[in-house]
Amino acid sequence: MKTSLLALLVATASVLPAAAPADAAPKLVSRTDGGGGTWADLAELEAAAAKGVPRALAHLGDLLVRGDGVPKDEPRGLALLERAARQGQGGAAFRLGMLLAHGEGGAAKDPARALAYFKAAAAGGEAEAFFNLGAAHANGSGTRRNYAEALGWLIAARERGVHADAETRLRAQLQAHPKWIETGERRAREITAEFKDRAVTDFLPPPAPLDRVLDPLRPGAAKAP
Repeated sequence: MKTSLLALLVATASVLPAAAPADAAPKLVSRTDGGGGTWADLAELEAAAAKGVPRALAHLGDLLVRGDGVPKDEPRGLALLERAARQGQGGAAFRLGMLLAHGEGGAAKDPARALAYFKAAAAGGEAEAFFNLGAAHANGSGTRRNYAEALGWLIAARERGVHADAETRLRAQLQAHPKWIETGERRAREITAEFKDRAVTDFLPPPAPLDRVLDPLRPGAAKAP
């Protein structure tokens, strides 16, 4: 049985000040398959996960979160995805980022913490993570809205083969702000340098309950639901 991680992010950037009409904001859409790995049946997958195989942990965790072919068990699914991410599985980090971004699968809605998982996923080679970071900065989701920063991440995403159209549309909106474009192009180069020889585990946030919103004033702590 072959399984895969599938995530969808739909984000629409707000109108730039005096730069574009409301209906011109780019629609940013991301999908990724963070999987890989084939198992004959669920028992074989469970056995691989029990041995701590990162991709098996990620696949089984995703199945449990979704209840796909197995009884839904969100707490265990999240725990397995977290274990996989802590062992350097970029697809698992991406999946956790998506769950935190939307507050799904038993995870709290915590867009700020989602960004850390997206950065970890980017370090693991998940090209879509660069795009999602660009979308987050364009929308002010989990961070302050910053169109120059958004452009930098979208350039990095396009350089990795995903969603060149999103960069094109944002550039069109930024025509009245050449300094923002210049800053975005510089940030793209900096981003590439920042991820050189870095690993998934270099960007993961401190371990904390995934079903609670992380308190930004106390790193590693969490707010009660």
